[in-house]
Amino acid sequence: MRLTLQRKFVLALLASVLLTLGLVYGLTFWAQDRRPVLLITLPSALLLTWLIGRAFARRLTKPFEEITTVARGMAADLEAKMAEISEDRARLQAILSSMVEGVLVLDRDSKILLLNAAIERMFQSESSTAVGRPLIEIFRHAQLHQLVQKVLKSKADQSEEIMMFMPEERIFTVQASVAQKGGIAAVLVFHDVTDLKRLERVRKDFVANVSHELRTPLTSIKGYIEALIDGAKDDPQKCAGFLGIIQKHTDQLNALLSDLLQLSTIESGQYQWRRGTVSISDLIGKAVHLLRPLAEKKRQAIVVAPAEGVGPVTGDADKLTEVLINLIDNAIKYTPEGGRITVEAGQKGNAVEIAVGDTGIGIPFKEIPRIFERFYRVDRARSREMGGTGLGLAIVKHIVEAHGGKVAVESQMGKGSRFIVTLPNLSSSL
Repeated sequence: MRLTLQRKFVLALLASVLLTLGLVYGLTFWAQDRRPVLLITLPSALLLTWLIGRAFARRLTKPFEEITTVARGMAADLEAKMAEISEDRARLQAILSSMVEGVLVLDRDSKILLLNAAIERMFQSESSTAVGRPLIEIFRHAQLHQLVQKVLKSKADQSEEIMMFMPEERIFTVQASVAQKGGIAAVLVFHDVTDLKRLERVRKDFVANVSHELRTPLTSIKGYIEALIDGAKDDPQKCAGFLGIIQKHTDQLNALLSDLLQLSTIESGQYQWRRGTVSISDLIGKAVHLLRPLAEKKRQAIVVAPAEGVGPVTGDADKLTEVLINLIDNAIKYTPEGGRITVEAGQKGNAVEIAVGDTGIGIPFKEIPRIFERFYRVDRARSREMGGTGLGLAIVKHIVEAHGGKVAVESQMGKGSRFIVTLPNLSSSL
């Protein structure tokens, strides 16, 4: 049986002690006067024992010292590696957390290995409950699942545009990349392009709408001019009627171009706002006074609630009056004869709320998010028949936001609509 180093050390030490004791015993046995011999031999024996033990100890502990030195070096290297890994992990986590794009990492079985904070916000899911579970259990979306299967099967990068409806309708461009290290099979990056798609749609609608709005009156004007040239000018009655129609369409074009120019100027930030203190009561009174005759023609009642306790706002009085004129004019247009329009104002914290309500036809719920877009009309035929450029609510929105406020709408089909303008009492946004 092989002896351990500890046992070898004990045996060597025991042997040196026995040797020393034997030496002392032998010397004292042969000496006649044992006391001097003891005084000399005992210290010498102890010294000899110490020297022998030290020699054995050095020989036996040297491997331990070497092992300890190597272990300390390995521990230092391991600690440095762990610190480096922790630093890399923290850096990666910081990058993933700060990304606007959503990142989703999957293994070869389509199980989720990692998802960043953006994904959690996009889909209202938590990494603590999602990690380790199959993708199909967390994101029940057939097109996304098919994209992942295609990537895993082909081992080639893929990119697709997908639409998700939960928790709300959003459009994403998903770029799926293949990975072959550390158990990772695919990395999916989600780019939210909903706003870009909306802006693209608004731009296309704007071009189509402005072309239509210009073409319709121009076509009519051209037709009546040709009729006049062909002989209608010689008939005084026809000539007067045709010229009246031409004038009406010309005024419509002029109003359209004027609104477009105004909207463009406001959006570009080039409009020179006139800053002043504006009384809410005066603002409402002026707008109602201008439009009351129009309401009376349709036998509509305009009810104005007293604006008691409502503080003034800082802003451009003319532009804020235009906001109320647009809102009240719309209420009159879309409210049947005999209906009622209400205008009220109230203080809400450090802001003023002005509300214009009606008992009109209302706005479909799905159309509400788009009614402040340029040229957007819920019922195009009816809106065009009533007149207007289709830019009124877009202008309202931009003027209110330029004053540091916001505009919202509440509506119910068949029961009417209510537009609420909120303005800060002390606006510093102009």
